[in-house]
Amino acid sequence: MSTRKLIGFMLIAGLILAGCEIVTNAITAEETVSKSFEVSAPPSIVVETFNGRIEVNAGSDGSVMIEAVKRGSGASPAQAQDDLKNVEVVMTQEGDSLRIIARRTDSPFSTGNSGASFTLTVPAGSSLDLSTSNGPITSDGVTGDVRMHTSNGSLDVRGGAGRLQLSTSNGAVRVEATRASIDIQTSNGRITFEGSLAEGSHTFDTSNGSIEITLPADAAFRVDARTSNSQVSTDFPVTVEGALDDNALRGTVGQNPAVSIKVTSSNGSISIHRSR
Repeated sequence: MSTRKLIGFMLIAGLILAGCEIVTNAITAEETVSKSFEVSAPPSIVVETFNGRIEVNAGSDGSVMIEAVKRGSGASPAQAQDDLKNVEVVMTQEGDSLRIIARRTDSPFSTGNSGASFTLTVPAGSSLDLSTSNGPITSDGVTGDVRMHTSNGSLDVRGGAGRLQLSTSNGAVRVEATRASIDIQTSNGRITFEGSLAEGSHTFDTSNGSIEITLPADAAFRVDARTSNSQVSTDFPVTVEGALDDNALRGTVGQNPAVSIKVTSSNGSISIHRSR
């Protein structure tokens, strides 16, 4: 085969393969599933899904409302509908504990846009354990303990007040909370925190991104902050321990602090502000 014919054949084959890939992901079928549960106390809620977002909002006491949007994908509407049948949502209740699970019944992995997203309205004092393989997670007004994990997506907590354990492999983390206990980790993203901290130890860690923490003007705390490739700054008066270093800050703010914070970034600035 001549060089020209070979190149032509490769171009045609590449176009065919590219065309097949585009078609494979072109059609999406959706189905909405809604359900509500009655609870006698602030519940413990577990949500596990794949390739979809999770959104939780505080509502009235005594009930949990769930809306799930399942997605199937394929090269045609018929194939997308067939694929949708492989996406299963199971919701179970045992007392004041709920489990909401989305999974594929055929295999743990699929190509295309198959997945499931959830929107929940829950009592404000609920405890949450939320995870998705790909998508953002948000909670608004939930004051119980919150655990969030996503492999690829942002995390956003507004109005938190419990123990917050937040981790993402690739995404920003934003938190507004009052007297919260914090453990935040992201491999690649910015961390922003505004609010107050409960007594005890708190961790803010990112491998690649800046960290910005805003605390009350009268906050007292111990700080151990360090970054490998940027600067650490604060407008709090700090009694510094050890030598001064632009890349690190270790010391005490206020008298006899019951709060300690550890802040680390491999490649990003760290700033600790006093609220205005």
